[in-house]
Amino acid sequence: MRKQNVVETEPLLYIVQPKAMRAAAHMQETFMWTSRMQQEEEGSSSDERGGEEEPTEFFAKKEFQAMALDERLAFLAELPGHLPPLKCQFVMKDKSYEGILKKCTATELTIADEQGNETVIGRAQLLAVTMIGFMQ
Repeated sequence: MRKQNVVETEPLLYIVQPKAMRAAAHMQETFMWTSRMQQEEEGSSSDERGGEEEPTEFFAKKEFQAMALDERLAFLAELPGHLPPLKCQFVMKDKSYEGILKKCTATELTIADEQGNETVIGRAQLLAVTMIGFMQ
C-alpha cells in the first residue's frame, strides 16, 4: 500500500455570492442593579420622613357571573382601559334595556344604546345585569 499525497486545489467552478451585511442586533448594553440592602435602606428612610404610602387594595378576580349586582355595576362603570365597551342587558321589573353603561350613581344609571341614545333608569328598579358582548 502506498500513501497518497492529498493536495488541496481551488474549486473548478466559482459561484458569485453577494456579500450580505450582517444584521446588527440591538441588545441591552447597560444594566443597573441595586442591592436589597440599599432598597430597604431607602424604604426605611422614606418611612422616617413621614411620607405615608396609600395601602393598595387587592381584590380577588371573580368571573362576571359570580359577582353581585353592585360589583357588576362597579366593574362596568370603571372598565379597564384595555377592554372595549361591553354591551349588557339591564333587566328591570317591567322592561329590559340593552346597551353600554355610561354612568352609574347610587340612585340612577345612564345607559347608551347602539344608536347613542341615552336612557336614565332608577337603580332601585334594576334586578339583573347580563353581559352580551363587546361593542365595536
